[in-house]
Amino acid sequence: MVTDSVSARRPWISVERFHDIDAQAAQYQGYGQQYQQLSRGPFEGRLSSFDFGADLVINLERANREIAASASTPSGRYGACFLAEASPPCALNATGFSQDNVVLSPENKCVEGRMAEGVSIYCMDVSLALFPDEGQSMRAVGVQNDPVRSGVLRELVRSGLTTFIALESLANYPAAVCGFKSSLIDLLWQMSAQTGDSIVTRTSRYSTGRAIQVFRRAREYIHHRLADGVSIAALCRHAGVSRRSLESVFRSVVGMGPGSYVRTLQLNRIRRDLMSEASGEVSIGVIAARHGIWHWSRFSHYYRLLFGELPSETRLRHRRS
Repeated sequence: MVTDSVSARRPWISVERFHDIDAQAAQYQGYGQQYQQLSRGPFEGRLSSFDFGADLVINLERANREIAASASTPSGRYGACFLAEASPPCALNATGFSQDNVVLSPENKCVEGRMAEGVSIYCMDVSLALFPDEGQSMRAVGVQNDPVRSGVLRELVRSGLTTFIALESLANYPAAVCGFKSSLIDLLWQMSAQTGDSIVTRTSRYSTGRAIQVFRRAREYIHHRLADGVSIAALCRHAGVSRRSLESVFRSVVGMGPGSYVRTLQLNRIRRDLMSEASGEVSIGVIAARHGIWHWSRFSHYYRLLFGELPSETRLRHRRS
């Protein structure tokens, strides 16, 4: 995915190769990562790091030898790991770990395991501040068997990294970066909070008047923040409700969740830009990223569902007219 020449032009990406197993383990600062080589032969490892700011770092780690690994998530952080498609299966916390699984590690929790030879694993280091209620409901620990969401998470990360590598600079697309983080966080929240034994699954009910008040407060925040990106966790804090309650309010008022509402607003702004003379020479992908859409393949699908035509058809039709 990333070559040395690509990382050299993008300061938010680093790629390092290692022949010392301890040097590779030391790259996970704060996690107390420790590696022990189990299989024979010279060690060769590679770590590609994608730094989206102090609240999110995604690492793609590879190693050619079997490794015993241990780590502990520091306070204020949240760890999540999943295997790349081509990776052999591993074991963590005495449980099999394959492409159908995600390893979740809330703050102050430990993970012990065995990495197979040829492992290729994504490790996410996330600030709890990104989660609703600062991650207080993030209870699930260890290997989670969730084939559908595991596949979605893998696809989101792969698509997001591909998009931002193509765009080169993160600073020019704050709404897209915020949208990417929000998509990942919402999915991790679903995997952890909704599978925890102590989580209550019922949704709070509001009176009609209360629901409208919450919706208007949230809608005002969304419209004000749309250009910079909308974090669902921040939206919950601003509206003063839980993540589940926010979902319930939006569905009762506008028939869709808050994430879908934000995406609909973004699509409308993109359409206006595509029909503007000022953006005639700007690529459709760049226009989409400016308005917070980072998943380009899904973008065309959602755009066509909403407007009945592809973005390219909108632009072509406007030029002809």
